[in-house]
Amino acid sequence: MNEVKEDNGAELRALIVQAGITQVEALALVNKGQAFPISLSTWKSYLAAPDSTRRRNCPDAVINHARKTIGKPSERA
Repeated sequence: MNEVKEDNGAELRALIVQAGITQVEALALVNKGQAFPISLSTWKSYLAAPDSTRRRNCPDAVINHARKTIGKPSERA
């Protein structure tokens, strides 16, 4: 069986937990003002369990944007 390597999905999940918001709320923050918003299905694939067939790697651009948006408490207030 192939060993699953860690990717940005784990960090994305940690950002959401740390912010104390739901996955859907986090997606709304990330998508706010974006020309090409991420679909809920794609978002869930980034957050899926590492051994899930649904799992997709979360692109660096998405995790970098998430760090800027999800991590800002003033944006969530």
